[in-house]
Amino acid sequence: MRIIAVLDVDEEKLARIGHSFEEEMGWAAESGITLTSYTDAEKCSTYEYAAFAWNKEKEEYAQIGRAVTTEQLCRNRFKERVEKRQLTPCYDSGNVIYKKRSISELHGDWTGLE
Repeated sequence: MRIIAVLDVDEEKLARIGHSFEEEMGWAAESGITLTSYTDAEKCSTYEYAAFAWNKEKEEYAQIGRAVTTEQLCRNRFKERVEKRQLTPCYDSGNVIYKKRSISELHGDWTGLE
């Protein structure tokens, strides 16, 4: 079984006790959990952006459209939807917030096709 996990590592605390991340992960290997590889999430992550408009019926913000790779594109797409009247009446186009989230990609090994 292969599992993807996200860990928060307190590097300062590790340094104070004179250990490294790799050393501390050694205990997991004793249980049969092997750290195959890792990378700093901040170094391999990017952001995606989405617009959220207030849904008057559900009384919550709902994502409008799909997430995109830049904030400006996100804002432009929402503006275009409003101008073309593509929002259903339950959405308050004047009550919109923009959000971003970090995304990381994981690539496995290539396997041949038959």
